[in-house]
Amino acid sequence: MLSSLGWALGSSGCVEIDPSYGESYSTSSEPTSATSIASATSIDASTGPDDDDSSSVSGDPGCACGPWELCEGGACTPPTRILYINLDGATTTFGPADASMNSQNLYEEFEASFAGYSPDAGPREALMDAITAQWAPFGVLVTGQRPDPSVTTPYMMAVVTADPPPAGFEGVAWVAFPDCGDGITRDVAFVFNAPGDGFSAQEHANAVSGAIAQTFGLQRTGSSDDITGFGGQFVDACIPRSQDPPCAAHDPQLCGGDATQQNSYRELAALLGLRG
Repeated sequence: MLSSLGWALGSSGCVEIDPSYGESYSTSSEPTSATSIASATSIDASTGPDDDDSSSVSGDPGCACGPWELCEGGACTPPTRILYINLDGATTTFGPADASMNSQNLYEEFEASFAGYSPDAGPREALMDAITAQWAPFGVLVTGQRPDPSVTTPYMMAVVTADPPPAGFEGVAWVAFPDCGDGITRDVAFVFNAPGDGFSAQEHANAVSGAIAQTFGLQRTGSSDDITGFGGQFVDACIPRSQDPPCAAHDPQLCGGDATQQNSYRELAALLGLRG
């Protein structure tokens, strides 16, 4: 299981957890506590894309599809996953990960109420547009609206909050469960960003998409281009991983059998499918 949990914009650090933490957690088991934190390391800044209304959903206006469908080749189809970008704030509990219940499997310190990203439409739209563009190649639906209980497609939730991280997590830009093989389909991740914090909507989007990517099992790299490093898109290229040991669900065949390399674009395409 992956050992790295969070990542930082700027010159602060990521949070690491004992690899055994991941082994102890499933959607029906009790996670370990914040005492699993092992260390913090130093990291540097990032870049990325930009703009979408937090109440809108992604889709092709050429199709008369429902709000939870994608337009594929002129036909309405369900997405493989819904990415719910929560910009309105949330009160979360600690337990089995379930975005529909606001339950997170990260740390007891994250059992709290978190403010929204911003009340202003402009920054919210800029952030949502940037995130939507980053995930546009894949069969997912990006939305700022919580899916209706009748929606059967599983969704994860990224809580993007203007609040600072809890005590002990200072300087961390995001925290997400390192979900090898996407074993938990209703993950909850946290991103600590706000307009006016010195970073652009593009960089905020990079942090959100980086957190989401980790819930799908992608590992960190040092790439200046890829979202798994310091870039703003998922690149169709094999890039050395900066995390070790490799995720159990890592696909070295996508990089000619080299287990030290990761192709984030192809990993996500295999997991989520591509828009057609």
